[in-house]
This record gives sequence, C-alpha cells and structure tokens, in this order.
Amino acid sequence: MAETKMNCLQLVKSNLLVILTMIGVALGFGAGFLAREFDPSSDALMWIGMAGELYLRMLKSMIVPLIVSSVITGTASMDPKSNGKVSAVCFLYIIFTNMMPTIIGSVLVIAIKPGEGVADSKSQYNLTTNLETQDIFADLLRNLVPVNLVSATFEQAQTKYSYEKVASNKSGNVSQTTIVSKSVGSAPSSNILGLVIVSAVFGLATSHMQDVGYPFKQFFSSATEIILRILRWLIWSTPVGVLSLIAKTMAGSQNLEDDMRKLGVYFGTVMTGLLICGFIIQPITYFIVCRKNPFVFWFSILQPTMIVFATSSTAIAIPESYECLEEKNSLDRRVTRFVVPLSAALGRCGSSMYITVSCLFVAQLVDIEVDFSKVVVVCILTTFSTLAVPSVTGASLITVIILLTALNIPAEAASLLFALEWFLDRFRSVVNYYIQTLGVVITFEKCKSSLTSCEDKLDVDQEQTDAIVSVPDGDIPKNFERTTQEQSHL
Repeated sequence: MAETKMNCLQLVKSNLLVILTMIGVALGFGAGFLAREFDPSSDALMWIGMAGELYLRMLKSMIVPLIVSSVITGTASMDPKSNGKVSAVCFLYIIFTNMMPTIIGSVLVIAIKPGEGVADSKSQYNLTTNLETQDIFADLLRNLVPVNLVSATFEQAQTKYSYEKVASNKSGNVSQTTIVSKSVGSAPSSNILGLVIVSAVFGLATSHMQDVGYPFKQFFSSATEIILRILRWLIWSTPVGVLSLIAKTMAGSQNLEDDMRKLGVYFGTVMTGLLICGFIIQPITYFIVCRKNPFVFWFSILQPTMIVFATSSTAIAIPESYECLEEKNSLDRRVTRFVVPLSAALGRCGSSMYITVSCLFVAQLVDIEVDFSKVVVVCILTTFSTLAVPSVTGASLITVIILLTALNIPAEAASLLFALEWFLDRFRSVVNYYIQTLGVVITFEKCKSSLTSCEDKLDVDQEQTDAIVSVPDGDIPKNFERTTQEQSHL
C-alpha cells in the first residue's frame, strides 16, 4: 500500500507541470465563457490577457538565442557526411508532409462539398494583401541568406508595393488600386529559416576546423545549456499564461454559436483532415518506424503540445521539445538540435491541410467549379507556399488570401474564415507539432548508423585526450615531448 502511494506521488510529481497546465486550460475556458456574459471592454480584455502576453514575451525573448546556439552545437558535433544525411532526410520529409495533406484535403472537399449551401456575407474585414504568389517564393529565397544577422533576429525580407488609386466612375469614387512598383522591404518577424541556415554553416565550419573550432563550439554548447536552464525556470509560468490567453480569447469572441452553426460542415471538413494526419497517419507511421507504442510517445510530448495549443506556435515549444525528445525518448541531441528548429521553420502539415480545404471551400462558396486543374494548382501552390509561412498566429489565413488572389477569386469571399480562425489555428498548430516531432524521430532512425560511427570516433578521440592528460610527468611519450619542444622553439 505504501509503495503504491509512493508510486502515485512520484507520478504526480514528475508530471506536475502537465497537470497544472491542463487545469489552467480548463480554468481559462471557464473564465472566458463567464466573462463573455458581462460583455468586457477592450481595456478589460487587455488586462485579462496581460499575464499571457508577458508569458509569450518571456519565451519569445529566448527563442532566437536558443535556436542559434543549439543549431551550431548540433552541427558542430557531427562530421560533414552525417550533417549531409541528416539535412537531406529532414528536408525530404518536410516536403512530403507538406504535400500529403493537400491531396487528402482536396479529396475531402470534393467528397463533402462544404461550400455548397453556405450563405456568403459581406466582408467586414480588411482582406487586402500585399503579396503576389511569385513574390512569396522570391522572399523565401531571400530569407535563406539574411543580409544582416542582427536584423534577422527581429525581421525578415518581404516584398513591398507602391499603389496608384484608380477612379472607375464619373463621380470619382475609387474602386480599385494598381501596383506601380515593387521593392524589397522587411516584415516584423524573426527570420528563423535564415538563422537556422547560417547557424548550420557556422557549425559545419566549426566541425571542419577541429581543434581551432573547439573553443567556439564549447561557448555555444555552454550558452545552450544556460538558456535551457532559464527556460526551465520560466516554463513554470505556463499554467498562468495559458489560463490568461484562453480566457482573453473566449471572452472576446462574438457570435460563436451562430458561426459554428453556419460553418459547421467546413469546420468538420478541416478537423477531419487534421485528425487523419495527426491522429491516424502519425501514430501508424511512428509504430512502423520505431516499433513502439505511439500513445506513450504522445504522453511524453504532452507538455510542449499544451504550449503549442495555447500559443499556436511550434517555435515557442522548442525548449520543451528538446527536453522531451532527448531525455524521455533518448534521441541523439545532435539530431534534435538541428532538426527541431528547421522543422519549426518549414514543417506545416496542419497548415497545408487548412489552406487547401479553405481555398477549395471558398471556390465552392462563390460557385466556381472545382475541377482537376484547379485542385492541382492549389496543391502545388500550397505545398511550396507553406515553406514561407512564419510560425506566428494567423499566418496560414494570410496565405489562403494570397492563393485566392492567384486563382482569381475575390479575397473578400474568405471573410467567413475569420469566424473560426482561433479554433482552427490551435488545432492545426498541434498537428504541425505532431508531424514535426515525428520527423525528428524518423530522421534519427534513418541516420542512426552514421551517427553511431561518428560518436565512436569522438569517444576514441576523447579517450586519447584523457590518456595524455592522465599520464604522469615521467611517462610522457617521446613524440609528445618532442612536439612540445618544437612548439617552444617556434
């Protein structure tokens, strides 16, 4: 009896943060729905969400330093052959998982037809977007090579437009605008992709320089551990932050019941696709690759999953992902420190599903025939556009509007999508995270043999170094003594 009680206490203690976070989620929904009854003002909503805002600011302040230091440390610990194999497997996995949901989503939309019978309403949102499809790819290439490493920590390249207003009737009322010129500007969002690429290059150079690069590697290795320690302290504020964020969102939602009734079929279509990708394909693939229970794996990443759900950002959960994947799942830290940030920057399985279904839903909404050619165009554009979607709230909806413009569909037709954006953003972010963590596992399993050989070599080198250090003064090898004398002479 006493032993059972001790085991229960140990289980609660080891999962205390997860339990407190789930309590925070429940209290957040309850407090939010209760506050809605009093119709809170914008000032009241600000103070309700203040704790959540501070929570996000604390975590975001550590993300960029953590990514830079961890990627440099991870790539510097591998030889060039292992780096190349890990990078290739990871990138191919990301491209495949960004493409797969577009096919599944297209089949669901064609079969369910969620856009038929939905009454469109006049847009009350500003859906104007400043990006054309070709410029998305151009900006993606520009962000691969940041022009300034300091500015890349808080902004990324984005094409800017100059417009000319055009009056289309005699009264002079402006009905449309025309693009006059383009220029390369910036957007206030960290260039995570560029930082990962540059950090990987620094890591490769460090590995190539061997002894010369050792102090550089040790500096960033130490920085990584220090930042992780700070984040482990900050992460205990997660329950309060989650409670505040959810309460603010629920208290500020309008006509939630009516929106759910009107867009129920669309919501169900998106959720069906997300469930197929995240809760059917993911566990089956994990079982096939690892021959382990996928539900145990889900439980091991429950804490970062709660953070992703609350913040709708997989990048914010990077610190917790390191701990869960390395300590609870015994994955090689050289893989996790490189693949986790890269996947957070590029992996968008859930977002691909949402964008595909939303684009085809809007096409059905405005009575445009969804034929095979349009499905192919949507799938191709979505697959590659998601590579440029930043890990921030609502970024996928902006991509939907851009693709609708490319398909000559009025962007205003997407106004209904805003009604359920908060819910779908959270769910697709969770699916993004599940598929990203699966990518880390698959990359590790496929590259395990080369990593093991590299680790053996490192162990041999370390043993030789330790042997030299531990040799008594009278037993110093002659070649070592001769080398020391030559260095003194020089």
